[in-house]
Amino acid sequence: MLKWGKNMRYYKRSHVHYSKSAMKIIALVFMLVGVTFLAVGIGFAIHQTQLKNRCTLEVNAIISDILSKDERHENDDGHVTYSTVYTPVYSYNVDGQLYTTHSNTYSSNIRYRRGQTIQIFCDPDDPETFYAPNDTTNTILTVVFCGLGGLFAIIAIVLIIVLIHIKKKQKSGKNFAENELYEENNYPYDE
Repeated sequence: MLKWGKNMRYYKRSHVHYSKSAMKIIALVFMLVGVTFLAVGIGFAIHQTQLKNRCTLEVNAIISDILSKDERHENDDGHVTYSTVYTPVYSYNVDGQLYTTHSNTYSSNIRYRRGQTIQIFCDPDDPETFYAPNDTTNTILTVVFCGLGGLFAIIAIVLIIVLIHIKKKQKSGKNFAENELYEENNYPYDE
């Protein structure tokens, strides 16, 4: 009977070992994904800050056109859908020269109309480089990536804390089991 108890204890320990290994892998994956998303979000934020710092010349731009393109989306089942996304074309004068350019970001909703005048900031040394305060796409991307990265990192930290707690509990349980085994072997039977 004592031998069966040892085997059961061993089985329970190996089962916990596999669960801990799986939790370690999951925690590592969540941490890597979280750090990657945070890095991308921070990269967006740094790029936006640098762009704002470079683009100090305030100009009034006219929305001369709205570009559109179709995007193809395919889900896991192979079902394909298409959506149209838009970006405005800005036309503005700097030192008597006309510049026409558009943003690299597209959105599914049209927030501008042709002929609308909006305020943008361009780089005095390179007027084709501009920053449009009304275009919040980069800000949204920064928030989404940082938010998801933070969420994944928090989940990884919680898993690590749980693993540490399990390890401490297992260590204290091991001492209890050894004491219990010792008492079983030395218990005086009255038979």
